Amino acid sequence: MDKQMWILLLIVFTFNGNSELSQRNILCPSVCVCDGETATCEGRVGSYLRYIPPLPENITSLVFNSNDLGYMGETAFTNLSKLHLTRLDLRRNRIGFIDKKAFNVLPHLQFLDLSENTFFRSRKLHNTFYGLQNSSLKEIRLTNMRYSKLSNDFFTYLNNTSLERVFFDNNDIITSNIGYVLSPLSTYLQEISFKSNRISNFSLNIIMPKLEIIVLSKNKLLSVPNFCYRHDHKPRLPNLKVLDLSNNLIYVVKRSTFYRKCFPRLQNLSLGFNRIKTLDKNFISHIPFLDYLSIENLDPDLILNEYALNSSSLQYLYMGNKFNVLKYRRNLFYYTRNLRILDMTGVQFASSRKQNEKIFQLFQPLSRLEELTLNNTRLSTFPSSLFQLLPNLTKLYLDDCDFDQNHLKMIFASVSLKILLLDNNLITSLNESNIPTMIELISLKGNPFLCTCDLVWFRNWIEVNSNHLIGWPNDYKCYLPQEWKGKNLADFHLSYLSCHPINPYIIMAISISFAVLVIATVSCIIYKKRWHIKYYLYLLRAKKRGYEVLGGDDFAYDVFVAYNSDDRIWVISEMIPRLENEEHLKLCLHDRDFQAGKLIVDNITEAMHKSRKILIILSNSFAQSHWCRFETVMAQLRSMNHGETTVVVVVLENILTKNMNNSLHLLLKSTTFIEWTNEKTAKEMFWDRLVSALKP
Repeated sequence: MDKQMWILLLIVFTFNGNSELSQRNILCPSVCVCDGETATCEGRVGSYLRYIPPLPENITSLVFNSNDLGYMGETAFTNLSKLHLTRLDLRRNRIGFIDKKAFNVLPHLQFLDLSENTFFRSRKLHNTFYGLQNSSLKEIRLTNMRYSKLSNDFFTYLNNTSLERVFFDNNDIITSNIGYVLSPLSTYLQEISFKSNRISNFSLNIIMPKLEIIVLSKNKLLSVPNFCYRHDHKPRLPNLKVLDLSNNLIYVVKRSTFYRKCFPRLQNLSLGFNRIKTLDKNFISHIPFLDYLSIENLDPDLILNEYALNSSSLQYLYMGNKFNVLKYRRNLFYYTRNLRILDMTGVQFASSRKQNEKIFQLFQPLSRLEELTLNNTRLSTFPSSLFQLLPNLTKLYLDDCDFDQNHLKMIFASVSLKILLLDNNLITSLNESNIPTMIELISLKGNPFLCTCDLVWFRNWIEVNSNHLIGWPNDYKCYLPQEWKGKNLADFHLSYLSCHPINPYIIMAISISFAVLVIATVSCIIYKKRWHIKYYLYLLRAKKRGYEVLGGDDFAYDVFVAYNSDDRIWVISEMIPRLENEEHLKLCLHDRDFQAGKLIVDNITEAMHKSRKILIILSNSFAQSHWCRFETVMAQLRSMNHGETTVVVVVLENILTKNMNNSLHLLLKSTTFIEWTNEKTAKEMFWDRLVSALKP
C-alpha cells in the first residue's frame, strides 16, 4: 500500500513539474509583440483574434485591442491564470458578454479598460463585475460605450475593492443618479471622469472622503453642482482638489457658489467655455487653496466685477476672452499678487485716452509674474517702464499683435526675459538697437520682412544666432520688394557695396583727376554723370544771376508736384480734387504751369524755388525717367538747405530694386514717405497725413 502511495505522489509531482516547466517555456505568440513585461496583441484587417492565447510567464500587462472576442465564457482568461497580470486593456473587441466568473482567475488585476465595446450593455457588465469583487482593481475605464443610463446597483459587486479611478468619458449619459451609482465605491474613490456626456444635473448624496478629481467637461450642466449639505454646509468631498466644469451651459456664478466650507482643499477650477455672463466679486476668495483658474471663452458680453479675481493663493490664471479689460477699474489684479502665469489671449485693451497709463496700473501689482500671454490682443506698444515692475518675467507671448521694430526696445527693457514670441506682427527689419542680447529663444514667424539693405544686419545676425530663432529657416519669408515677395529669407543676401553707394562728390573728384591723365576716361565719366554736371552748372549760373531763396509768404505756389506723365491720371483724378478743390492748396504742375519756350532745367528749378513745399509722386515710371531723377536731386538740395519738412514723398507702388538708384535710395532713407492705398479706410488716413505734411 505504501509503495502504491509513493508511486502516485511521484506521478502527481512529475505532472505539476512538467506543467510549470511548460508555462516557463511559453514563447510570445506570433500574432503578438512582447516588450519586457508587456504583451500587445492588436487585430488587423483580416486577422482578428477570437481568443486570448497563452503568454510568457513574465507578462504583467496585456494590451488586447481591435479583435473579435464577442461572447467570453467562464474560461475566457484561463490562458492568463498562471500570470501575475495587473493591467488588462480590452478596447474595441466587440465584446457583448463576459461570464461573471471569468475574472476569478485574475486576482491581481489593478487596471481594466473595456472602452469602445459598444455591444456590451450596462446590465450585463454589472453581472461581469461579480468576478472582480475580490480583485485588487484600482482603475476601470468605460469610455465610448454608448451608455445613456446606469442602474443604482451598477458597481454593487465592487464595493469590497479599493477602486480609485473610474472613467465614463464620451458616452451619452444623462442620468442624475450618479451619487447612487458611485455609492459602493465611496470609501476609496479618488478620481471620476464623465467628460463628453449629456449630464444636465450632477449631485452626490454621499460623503466621498478621498475623492480628489472630478471631470465634468463637455456636458450640459446649467449651474455649478452643489457639493455641500444644505443645512450645515458640511462638504461631501472634503479632499476635492480638481474640478473641471468647462464646456457646459453654466450662465451664472454667484459670490456664494463656491462657499468656503464646501471646497476646503480645491486647487484647480476650470470654468472656461461656458455661457457665464457675470463673475461676481470675491467669487473665488472663499477657496483658500485655489492655485489654478480657467475662465477663458465665456460670454462675449462678460461682466467681470472689479474684485472678482480676489485670491491670495491663485498662481495660474487663464482668462482669454474678447472683452475690453480696460473698461473695468484698473485694480483688477490688485488682490491677485501671487500670479505666476497669466494668459489673456484675445483680451482687448481699448481706451479712448491714457491707454498706457491704464495698462501700467493694471499690471503693476503682478511683480511675481513669470509668464504672460497676450496673443491676439492687437497691442502695439507698452508703457515704457512696465517691465521694470515685472522683474521675474521670463516668458512673453505676443503673437498676432501690432508690434513693429520701433516698439521692441520697451519689451527688451526686461533683463529677465528668456523666451519671446512675436509671430504675425508688423516687424519689417531689426538691427543692433532693437534686438535682445540675453534672450534664449525668440520667434518672429509670419512678419512682413522688407528684404532691402535695412535687413542686412539682421540677416547676418541670424547666421550666428539661428539656434535662438524658433522656426528658422522655413517660416521666414520676404514680404517686399515685389521681386522677393514670398521667397525664403534664408536666400536673401546683399553685398556691402550694394547697400553703401559711393558718394557722388568723391566720384566727381576722381573723374576730374582722371581727366588730366586719360581723355577717354574723362569723356566716359562725363557722359555717365551728365545729369550731375547739368545740375552743378545750373547752380553756378543761378549764383551769377544773384538768385536768392524766397521766404515768408512770398511763394508763388504752395506745392511743386514732381511726377511722371504715366501717373497723370492719378494726379488729375485723385490729387487735384482733394488738394486744390477741397484743401485750396495752389499746386505747380509741369503739364499746366511750366512756361513754354523756356529750358526744362530752368522751369524745374525756378518752379521749385517759388514753391513752399515739394511733393514727389514716386513710381517705377518716375524712377526710370531722367528728368524725374533731376527733380529728385533738386529736391534733395532743397531738403538739405531748408530742412526735411520741405520735401514730401508719396509712394504710389512698390519700387523694383532695378529702378532704385542712389538718389532715390538716399531720399527714402532721409525722408518720411506716405504710401498710397486703394483701401477706403486707409485712403482717408493717407489724405489726412498728406494734407498735414503740406500745409504750413
